Amino acid sequence: MSDCLHCDINELVRERIESQETVDLGDLLAELIMIAPKDQGAALLAEAVGHLGQTMLGDMEEGASDTAH
Repeated sequence: MSDCLHCDINELVRERIESQETVDLGDLLAELIMIAPKDQGAALLAEAVGHLGQTMLGDMEEGASDTAH
């Protein structure tokens, strides 16, 4: 265990994912959102979708800059 709880949680999730032949990441995300306090579930879902969107946009922008026009 490190001094960073976030890092420890990410490592546990990574180990869980790597130990399985197939992983349903959508199901994993849904489970995490469902165990959040009821009054925070919608905000957590919105934040997850926002992060996913930003990541995808960043990947698309990087791909566009790699392409010669």
